[in-house]
Amino acid sequence: MVFLEWDESLALHLPAIDSQHKELIGWIKALNDAVLKGEGAQVIDDVLQKLVGYVQEHFSYEERLMLSHNFPGFTSHRQEHDFFVTRLGDMQAKFTNGEELSIKTLDFLILWTINHIKGTDQIYGRFIREAAGGSKFN
Repeated sequence: MVFLEWDESLALHLPAIDSQHKELIGWIKALNDAVLKGEGAQVIDDVLQKLVGYVQEHFSYEERLMLSHNFPGFTSHRQEHDFFVTRLGDMQAKFTNGEELSIKTLDFLILWTINHIKGTDQIYGRFIREAAGGSKFN
């Protein structure tokens, strides 16, 4: 079982994005907790729906930010987002059809999020901070 906690290694130093990442982590943790505590299908489904909605909202915000700054890695970054949204949608569909969310599935959500934020998100964050001359996002 992998654990997910916000720490400064996840910070992009873009306040709106860091705030959104904290909220995203909160929804993943809420899902993880609901599953591990055996909260029941309705509670888990509610949290899963909120997570799916939040992921779509957050990725849309990130992608608009990247486009507004002409980030050259936009296409590949969006492909990463699309992959995650597809996997999350598959998880939701399977859960709706009666399949339980496994520890492996929860670990995927956590590891993907950590690796994405510490990897390609850091790249676009650095690009945007440099494009803005550092002052806009301090």
